[in-house]
Amino acid sequence: KVDETWRKGVEYIHTQILSILESRGLIEIGVAGEKLDPRVHVAVEVVETDKKEQENIISAVVQKGYRLHSKVIRPARVKVFGRSGE
Repeated sequence: KVDETWRKGVEYIHTQILSILESRGLIEIGVAGEKLDPRVHVAVEVVETDKKEQENIISAVVQKGYRLHSKVIRPARVKVFGRSGE
């Protein structure tokens, strides 16, 4: 258990750091529901689906990725929907 005041202080500092980084051009990559883009995503697992419209759609983000201005500094590691081999 952690003191609630201490936790809120750390969360506030974390929010401030993210805000500063975003103001300098840092953008998070990887959102469930997006289409897989091999330039910014790395598929680490395929989740089987029977729905064709879900193919190549991100089902879950394992590790967020980051882009600084237009350069990918860490691709997002994601789980992606795919159809089983027929």
